[in-house]
Amino acid sequence: MPAQFATVAQFLDAQPPERRAGVEWLRALVLEAEPGLVEIVKWNSPDYTLDGVDRLTILAAGRGLARLILHFGTDRAEVKSAAPTFASDPEGLLTWHSDIRASLAVPPLEQRGRSRDAIIAVIRAWLVQP
Repeated sequence: MPAQFATVAQFLDAQPPERRAGVEWLRALVLEAEPGLVEIVKWNSPDYTLDGVDRLTILAAGRGLARLILHFGTDRAEVKSAAPTFASDPEGLLTWHSDIRASLAVPPLEQRGRSRDAIIAVIRAWLVQP
Protein backbone atom coordinates (compact mmCIF):
# COMPACT_ATOMS: atom_id res chain seq x y z
CA MET A 1 0.00 0.00 0.00
CA PRO A 2 1.54 3.33 -0.97
CA ALA A 3 2.06 5.91 1.77
CA GLN A 4 -0.93 8.20 1.93
CA PHE A 5 0.27 10.44 4.78
CA ALA A 6 3.77 11.82 5.22
CA THR A 7 3.05 13.44 8.59
CA VAL A 8 0.73 12.93 11.54
CA ALA A 9 -0.74 16.38 10.80
CA GLN A 10 -1.76 15.17 7.33
CA PHE A 11 -3.27 12.05 8.87
CA LEU A 12 -5.28 14.13 11.35
CA ASP A 13 -6.48 16.53 8.67
CA ALA A 14 -7.95 13.59 6.74
CA GLN A 15 -10.03 12.31 9.67
CA PRO A 16 -13.70 13.11 10.24
CA PRO A 17 -14.16 15.31 13.35
CA GLU A 18 -15.36 12.59 15.75
CA ARG A 19 -12.61 10.17 14.76
CA ARG A 20 -9.99 12.93 14.86
CA ALA A 21 -11.03 13.80 18.42
CA GLY A 22 -10.53 10.16 19.43
CA VAL A 23 -7.12 10.00 17.74
CA GLU A 24 -5.98 13.20 19.42
CA TRP A 25 -7.20 11.90 22.78
CA LEU A 26 -5.22 8.67 22.31
CA ARG A 27 -2.12 10.59 21.16
CA ALA A 28 -2.21 12.69 24.32
CA LEU A 29 -2.46 9.58 26.53
CA VAL A 30 0.32 7.77 24.67
CA LEU A 31 2.71 10.70 24.92
CA GLU A 32 1.83 11.30 28.57
CA ALA A 33 2.45 7.62 29.35
CA GLU A 34 5.92 7.74 27.76
CA PRO A 35 7.26 11.11 26.59
CA GLY A 36 10.30 9.32 25.11
CA LEU A 37 8.27 7.69 22.34
CA VAL A 38 9.03 8.79 18.80
CA GLU A 39 5.90 9.54 16.78
CA ILE A 40 6.06 8.69 13.08
CA VAL A 41 3.65 7.70 10.33
CA LYS A 42 3.84 4.02 9.47
CA TRP A 43 1.19 1.80 7.95
CA ASN A 44 -0.59 5.12 7.09
CA SER A 45 -1.22 5.69 10.81
CA PRO A 46 0.41 7.42 13.76
CA ASP A 47 2.96 4.94 15.09
CA TYR A 48 5.10 5.14 18.22
CA THR A 49 8.55 3.67 18.53
CA LEU A 50 10.59 3.06 21.64
CA ASP A 51 14.28 2.36 21.23
CA GLY A 52 13.69 1.92 17.49
CA VAL A 53 10.94 -0.71 17.87
CA ASP A 54 7.33 -0.09 16.85
CA ARG A 55 5.25 -0.56 20.01
CA LEU A 56 1.98 1.31 19.50
CA THR A 57 -0.07 2.28 16.46
CA ILE A 58 -3.27 4.29 16.29
CA LEU A 59 -5.63 2.67 13.82
CA ALA A 60 -8.44 4.89 12.55
CA ALA A 61 -9.43 2.94 9.45
CA GLY A 62 -12.89 1.49 9.08
CA ARG A 63 -16.01 2.43 10.94
CA GLY A 64 -16.34 3.72 14.45
CA LEU A 65 -13.79 5.29 16.72
CA ALA A 66 -10.04 4.79 16.61
CA ARG A 67 -8.18 1.97 18.31
CA LEU A 68 -4.73 1.79 19.84
CA ILE A 69 -2.81 -1.29 18.73
CA LEU A 70 -0.24 -2.59 21.21
CA HIS A 71 2.40 -4.71 19.51
CA PHE A 72 6.11 -5.47 19.12
CA GLY A 73 6.63 -4.36 15.52
CA THR A 74 7.17 -6.87 12.76
CA ASP A 75 10.35 -8.61 13.91
CA ARG A 76 8.83 -10.73 16.67
CA ALA A 77 6.83 -13.78 15.64
CA GLU A 78 3.29 -13.90 16.91
CA VAL A 79 1.07 -16.88 17.57
CA LYS A 80 -2.57 -16.02 16.97
CA SER A 81 -3.87 -19.04 18.87
CA ALA A 82 -1.64 -18.53 21.93
CA ALA A 83 -2.77 -16.83 25.09
CA PRO A 84 -1.15 -13.50 25.96
CA THR A 85 1.33 -13.36 28.82
CA PHE A 86 0.60 -9.69 29.59
CA ALA A 87 -1.13 -9.45 32.96
CA SER A 88 -1.29 -5.68 33.50
CA ASP A 89 -4.84 -5.04 32.30
CA PRO A 90 -6.94 -5.35 35.47
CA GLU A 91 -9.94 -3.58 33.93
CA GLY A 92 -9.98 -5.77 30.81
CA LEU A 93 -9.51 -2.88 28.39
CA LEU A 94 -7.60 -4.90 25.80
CA THR A 95 -8.89 -7.18 23.06
CA TRP A 96 -6.24 -9.77 22.22
CA HIS A 97 -5.49 -10.75 18.62
CA SER A 98 -2.43 -12.93 19.32
CA ASP A 99 0.03 -13.61 22.12
CA ILE A 100 1.80 -10.29 21.44
CA ARG A 101 -0.80 -8.00 19.82
CA ALA A 102 -3.85 -6.37 21.35
CA SER A 103 -6.10 -3.43 20.68
CA LEU A 104 -7.75 -0.88 22.89
CA ALA A 105 -10.80 0.92 21.54
CA VAL A 106 -11.31 4.60 22.27
CA PRO A 107 -14.10 4.65 24.82
CA PRO A 108 -17.23 6.70 24.17
CA LEU A 109 -16.84 10.37 25.06
CA GLU A 110 -18.76 10.06 28.33
CA GLN A 111 -16.41 7.28 29.57
CA ARG A 112 -13.07 8.84 28.65
CA GLY A 113 -12.55 10.69 31.91
CA ARG A 114 -12.91 7.63 34.09
CA SER A 115 -10.88 5.32 31.83
CA ARG A 116 -7.98 7.73 31.27
CA ASP A 117 -5.75 6.63 34.16
CA ALA A 118 -6.34 2.92 33.51
CA ILE A 119 -5.40 3.35 29.85
CA ILE A 120 -2.20 5.22 30.74
CA ALA A 121 -1.31 2.46 33.21
CA VAL A 122 -1.84 -0.24 30.54
CA ILE A 123 0.32 1.69 28.05
CA ARG A 124 3.12 2.12 30.60
CA ALA A 125 3.02 -1.55 31.55
CA TRP A 126 3.03 -2.58 27.87
CA LEU A 127 6.05 -0.44 27.08
CA VAL A 128 8.22 -2.08 29.76
CA GLN A 129 7.52 -5.56 28.34
CA PRO A 130 10.71 -7.08 26.97
